[in-house]
Amino acid sequence: MTILLTIVLSFLVFALIIWALMHMRTPRFRMERRDFLKGLEDAIAGQADDNEWRVLVGYPMRHDPELEELRLECLEIEEDEYTGMLPYLFTEVGLERLRDVRRRLLDLINQQNNTL
Repeated sequence: MTILLTIVLSFLVFALIIWALMHMRTPRFRMERRDFLKGLEDAIAGQADDNEWRVLVGYPMRHDPELEELRLECLEIEEDEYTGMLPYLFTEVGLERLRDVRRRLLDLINQQNNTL
């Protein structure tokens, strides 16, 4: 009887663990427009380091095509104007191009707020 009870309890615990693992979701990183704006402003103000910039532009924004377009433009700016020197990671031309991206992002955020 004890062996049968042990086998049943073991099976139930095992089944519970398998069920829990099947229903767990993998964590997803999803940057919203406001978060991207904050990262851009930090880079423009000289308050972002290399790691912060990598996080900002390193993940595709599949959930927001307009934001993905701006992210790709930031990667182009990085390719042309990135210095990696603190406090400003970009040349003056690069900072001006980032300011332009920031203006367009603010327009997108304002359009989004007006439609809500």
